[in-house]
Amino acid sequence: MEAQIPKKVKAVFCRGVGKPLEVAEEDVPTLGAGQVLIKVAYSTINPSDLGTLFGKYPHTKDPNNFVPGFEASGTVVQAGEGGPGAELVGKKVAFFAGANTNWGAWAEYTIAYAAACIPLSDSFDLVLAAAPFVNPLTVISMVETIIQHGATSIVQTAANSALGKMLIRLCREKGIKTINVVRKDSIIDELRSIGGDEVLNSESPDFIEKLRAAVKHYDPKLLFDAVAGDLTTKILKELPKDSIAFVYGALSGFTVNNVEVTELLFQGKEIRGFYLTKFIRKVGGNISKLPGIENIETLLTATLKTTFNNETNLDNINEAIQKYRKLGGEGKWLIKCSN
Repeated sequence: MEAQIPKKVKAVFCRGVGKPLEVAEEDVPTLGAGQVLIKVAYSTINPSDLGTLFGKYPHTKDPNNFVPGFEASGTVVQAGEGGPGAELVGKKVAFFAGANTNWGAWAEYTIAYAAACIPLSDSFDLVLAAAPFVNPLTVISMVETIIQHGATSIVQTAANSALGKMLIRLCREKGIKTINVVRKDSIIDELRSIGGDEVLNSESPDFIEKLRAAVKHYDPKLLFDAVAGDLTTKILKELPKDSIAFVYGALSGFTVNNVEVTELLFQGKEIRGFYLTKFIRKVGGNISKLPGIENIETLLTATLKTTFNNETNLDNINEAIQKYRKLGGEGKWLIKCSN
């Protein structure tokens, strides 16, 4: 039976940088070539969403009128004429939204490119697929980067985040040792229990001493950093020659502080940005060609599973964002987008 598509759909709109979001009904978005229309089941909130809403992340959307949300799960109900999405109609998908369009995932229905959709089995739980890309694909790309550099150990900050825990688990499966930096002693045992080889509290007076000992033992030359600020350079200074700090977040602000030029010139150390979009571009925007995607359902239920701590809906999105910001991005929010 053909899906009944409404003429109007509820969606969350950003009407200007930093302004409260508006929930409104608009016409169903028009499909272009290569696009599909998706009835959205669930989405989530990521730091990258906040970066877009508050003008920190570059994007191609109209800053005064766009639907936020980068990732979600749902069911394809229609495909654009002449495009490659016809085989997806009626299928459950995990998808990346908002690429070259003003329509993101925070809506009852939205559009996405067929190449940005991963087909799922009919029985797969769409809650598990609500956060399929920003964290899971970033972790897959990180591990690919580790392997490409021939590294056998790494340091990571914000290790208690959803992404940090995924990275610990996938590195453990691949035999990669992890030195994990957190800000509270209370979470050290948990991260060790899921495979963290070393877990260090950056707020502890003996942090640098313990970091030096761990670096001496594991010899890591790669740092994956979500904090920035002083912590990036503080850790990089303790790493061996020719080490690289990959910065993929900015929990402490959008600067890396106190970079010592001598470390870069004479120690051969580097600070680089790490951005998932670069990896997606390498496969021509076709997410299904990324390494590990063929096992995505298995990964999303185990190694790369997202645990949601809070749930909201489109109508209450402003309250959810306020709480998310207050907690500094800790915990994952599940957004129910449609019935």
